[in-house]
Amino acid sequence: MIEKLVNSKTRLKILKLFLSHIDDRYYLRELERLLDESLSPLRRQLVKLTNIGILITEVEANLKYYKLNKNFEGLEELGRMVLGKDEVASAPTASSNDAVPNLTQLTLSEVSTWRRPRFDLLVLSFISVFVLITAVFVVYANNKNIKQVASLINRSNNTDSVKITKVRSATPASNGEMASRKWKVMPGNIPVLSSGEIGEEKNSKEL
Repeated sequence: MIEKLVNSKTRLKILKLFLSHIDDRYYLRELERLLDESLSPLRRQLVKLTNIGILITEVEANLKYYKLNKNFEGLEELGRMVLGKDEVASAPTASSNDAVPNLTQLTLSEVSTWRRPRFDLLVLSFISVFVLITAVFVVYANNKNIKQVASLINRSNNTDSVKITKVRSATPASNGEMASRKWKVMPGNIPVLSSGEIGEEKNSKEL
């Protein structure tokens, strides 16, 4: 059975990568880049190796990772066949402590996933406050401009208004004289100019 596992070029590349890095895990696009293989045959061989039990899968952040199954019974023999006799030591057997780093990585990943939404919420709150302050400033500026325009209109109306001056008409005196501020007419005489009010002794000139 082990001999049949290495009769495919793509499968052999996958086994060499995982046996040389037994603690690492890879997702599909990453394997495509590292092995320089197209997605379809690569995905097909990964499914076969997973069904056999040589590889195991882990899902994290919507990504499926492939990793070497250290508990596979024929792992040592497979390592000798794929890597060669001199390279068997580079693929050590599984131990009971190997699961501890995985738990640590998973915990750190969960913490990072939990912190990211909080950071996004903080950024969103800051943007909302900034938009609110900007809106208040715009409303205040518009109200101020409206008041200034209204004040200018009122000033213009006051300037253009016409001043009405009351003109004092001539009044008749008791002796039959007609007089105003600058002139007066006496019975039997020609009109004369006066430099004062009626009842005051001022010089007058004949017209």
